[in-house]
Amino acid sequence: MPTLLITGAAGIVGTALRPFLRQRYKLRLFDRKPVEGLVEGETVVVGDLTDPTCVQQAVEGVDGIIHLACAHGTDIQFQSTVEPNYHAILYLLEAAQRHGVKRFVFASSHHVLGQHRSDAAEYFDDIPVAPDSYYALSKVFGEAACATFSQRSDLATWIVRIGNADPKVSDARRLRMWTSARDLAQLMLIGLEYPDVRHEIVYGVSESPSPLFHNKRARALGYQPQDNAGDNLADNYLPYEAMAPEGSGRDHVGGAYAGAPLVSVLEGV
Repeated sequence: MPTLLITGAAGIVGTALRPFLRQRYKLRLFDRKPVEGLVEGETVVVGDLTDPTCVQQAVEGVDGIIHLACAHGTDIQFQSTVEPNYHAILYLLEAAQRHGVKRFVFASSHHVLGQHRSDAAEYFDDIPVAPDSYYALSKVFGEAACATFSQRSDLATWIVRIGNADPKVSDARRLRMWTSARDLAQLMLIGLEYPDVRHEIVYGVSESPSPLFHNKRARALGYQPQDNAGDNLADNYLPYEAMAPEGSGRDHVGGAYAGAPLVSVLEGV
């Protein structure tokens, strides 16, 4: 059975994906803190992606990588993203190239399109990036880094712009981009196993009554979502009319991220 490295494995998304992925892979779970609930076929590497030596050791001997780990937040400073979001993905990509890893799946985000108004297009699959935060800006960098390495080596890269991966749908904005764990796992597996992948960008979304993303490229490569956001509403679900016009971000792809001010990089200058 091949070995798959998952970074950020102790997080919400990594924890939700594990039951689906360990049916096909031995899982090497990487995080800065211990990973709970281990079962047969799972091992843990506790380390930091900002340490290139640690990254090299974690990557050695794996067949594929799913990179979930990142620093994020509406109020994050640019400097706080440099090591964990910029340097770390370069360490991982170079280590993957050195060790002959064949597939690299990068968890990007819908926030790379976050500043677009959510009523500005029928579907948002092919519109230009409009990152809504320093977090989102780092995801754009990560996507570009994946393209660079996929063109310069045998490493195939698969970008998944994840929508909302909460267990349930909490409001009308998230309804349009929600993904279940099993649908997201299906996308990850296509990226790891589809024979003709070189460098692709797809969207981590299930079906929706009013989708933001058609996800046509993923569907062309075999993606068949099994779940619908409309069937997974939280008990306290907020319809559009109940969301505050200001502050909730209901009218932007990136929600509250699109309205939050960027922390100044000139402060103190």
